[in-house]
Amino acid sequence: MIDSEIAQLPHYSSIDFSNGHEISAYNHLLISLMQHYGLLDCRAASTAMSRQLLQQSKEWVKAIEGNITATPVHELIVALSGFDLIHRITFRTPASSAFIGGCYLKSFNERIRGNRLISDTDLYSAISDRIQFRDKAFFDKPLQWQCLTSSEWYNECKSTGKFCNSSLEQSLHKARILLDKDLFAFTGRNQEPFKRMLYNNYLSSLTVNGTENAETLRAKLAFLRSNRQRFYSIRQAYTIEQNLLTALTQSADTHQLDRIAYSLDAQFKTHLAEAM
Repeated sequence: MIDSEIAQLPHYSSIDFSNGHEISAYNHLLISLMQHYGLLDCRAASTAMSRQLLQQSKEWVKAIEGNITATPVHELIVALSGFDLIHRITFRTPASSAFIGGCYLKSFNERIRGNRLISDTDLYSAISDRIQFRDKAFFDKPLQWQCLTSSEWYNECKSTGKFCNSSLEQSLHKARILLDKDLFAFTGRNQEPFKRMLYNNYLSSLTVNGTENAETLRAKLAFLRSNRQRFYSIRQAYTIEQNLLTALTQSADTHQLDRIAYSLDAQFKTHLAEAM
């Protein structure tokens, strides 16, 4: 079944590099296929299919680096989601910090100039990524912006544990980010009670109701995966995740490449559950 899926992986020349979401979908499918062929496990034996996939990945990485100037600035962060992981698996080395950092700085400057097409949650995560890798270019204005944004988000939800002025998609992303962050500077000794309130307020929203668009479903999936350890049981988290993956494969606004990738992701999760 998986061999037929790789046959559906288009050559990179068919990808529209002026569409950051299409680039992201290709990244997603590559990573899903890498997972299925054992490329995320350094102990896995090399096969003809894994070698073919690695060759395609090498060409894809070079294509992104050579064509990223065609991608709109407001879609650069989306386009580079998963890029560093693909680079590490393919070349056994991190992607160029100058390349990724340069793209993220363009996005930051564009957002500061008022471009609301760049979501604050995407930008926040991108800045966190570069700070984690000690990229000095992000320790000035980007870090200041991140600190101010953290304070703004905390103040928005500190009393109720809800982001009343945000969409469900953005609320889930904000909650996920805050739950993963050390909030002692804001909460003092009340950090865990605050995080419990925040988590509990959004747990029920992870249920698929059939009316969500793909972006909201993705936000639900990201929230679940980031907070898996907070669930009552592994089985509960698995069931919700499989429901979300199924919904994403069926959503009308899921990109076709993402649709294949989510299907592969669901297969992989089922295999893991059966092996437990």
